[in-house]
Amino acid sequence: MAKKPKDESKKAPDKTPSKSKNKLIAIGIIAAIIAGAAYFLHKSDNTVDSGYASIDGIPCETQEYSTFHIHAHLDTFVNGQHVTVPQYVGIEDNKCLYWLHTHDNSGIIHIEAPQQQNFTLSQFIDVWKNTGSTQPPSGDPIIFVNGQEVSTNLANTQLNAHDEIAIVYGQTPPNIPSFYQFPEGL
Repeated sequence: MAKKPKDESKKAPDKTPSKSKNKLIAIGIIAAIIAGAAYFLHKSDNTVDSGYASIDGIPCETQEYSTFHIHAHLDTFVNGQHVTVPQYVGIEDNKCLYWLHTHDNSGIIHIEAPQQQNFTLSQFIDVWKNTGSTQPPSGDPIIFVNGQEVSTNLANTQLNAHDEIAIVYGQTPPNIPSFYQFPEGL
């Protein structure tokens, strides 16, 4: 006797999701993981409240950044005499450091921020005023960048990578530095 064909219309519905539905679920899970990781990294970027006030919009943080990391050199003169930029400008009790700071008294300004942005000589001078072991000279100096006098003031003089900046209060010294030999790697 011949077998009777099965009635396909009475077959139970297939409960396994389709391949395209599986792909959408997988993409959703991956997107959720990425979004969660991005949120976590954003919230845990070590911008811990150090207890020190921001200076000119520059916070004092617990880490040095490598995202934007450049150096400039500053020479300061008062009535023709060189004034040393002190070490540890912008470093508070070895607990935090401002994005503009010095590690020694060489005059090298370390500019280390979480993203590329423009910083000015005025911002560094304000950090120096608030955190330095000595006070910077006051007044409106003559400013030289890479040996050339510029017409900008402190607030409009940008700090660029490997600039040699000289600020002169009073009598101009006979020789204005035009170049600074940064140590290898800076």
